[in-house]
Amino acid sequence: MTNMPAGSAQENRRYARLWKRVPVYAWILFTAFLCTMAVFILMIVCADRLSRFGLLQQTYYLVLVLMGLTAAGFLFGVLQSTATWTGNIFGGKLRLSGSVVGAALVVYGGYCFIPKATSFPLTVYVHGEGGTQDIVLRSTGRVFLKLGPEISSELIGEYGQAVFPRIPADYRGQQVPVGIESDDYEATISTVTLESNSIDLTVKKKVKHFKLLGIVLDEQGNPLPDVHVMLPQYRLEDTTKSDGSYKFQVSEDREQLVDLVAEKQGYQTKRMSPTLGDPGVIFFLQKR
Repeated sequence: MTNMPAGSAQENRRYARLWKRVPVYAWILFTAFLCTMAVFILMIVCADRLSRFGLLQQTYYLVLVLMGLTAAGFLFGVLQSTATWTGNIFGGKLRLSGSVVGAALVVYGGYCFIPKATSFPLTVYVHGEGGTQDIVLRSTGRVFLKLGPEISSELIGEYGQAVFPRIPADYRGQQVPVGIESDDYEATISTVTLESNSIDLTVKKKVKHFKLLGIVLDEQGNPLPDVHVMLPQYRLEDTTKSDGSYKFQVSEDREQLVDLVAEKQGYQTKRMSPTLGDPGVIFFLQKR
């Protein structure tokens, strides 16, 4: 068994006595300081995320509470300051003294002087009718919001998001008109409520109206009246006029090839595959 030197034993006992002399307020002060720094660093690192969820002000207030505890420990533990407040509340008297007053002053003063937010960021996530994973617009189109007399618009990003960095704080919780600037899609709703820092916006394919025009001629190039012209896939039919003309109007979400049929008794039936919106589809029918 090794004997500990007398000097080392005495130093250990002296350190032990020093640790025991550390007052409780010092531990509270040290703990509050560490917690203040941890929350403060969290607020700086995660500022964007906290702002997105509307928690930045609450986190700042938590820092104030911890700073109040730290200030109170310093004022009344280290500096040995004294403070007393007496008042009437709920029909009785309330007497506060010591560090409670210091902590309350720091927290209340910080709350009063906290800068009021004049705007907040808003992210609009645009997706199709299949749900949030149905991203139909990537880096194309714009989202617009009508904020009073002004219209604010932002480009839709790669993941279907449109970020509005500064929405006036007065519009928090209000319902505003919303829309999409796109050739192929339109919003399924016309208004949104700005309750949080992000909203989902569902879009659907636009229904467009295409005209399909043309004439039917015989072998000599003369107009053929009373020719039966059909668009089978849309169940549409028309009969040529005296000048051989026919006309269709089709509702579709995009331009596409269609099957067009022209037939007349005594003539060979003919099929063509024009594109919707074609203004001049000419049939030449031959006699049987």
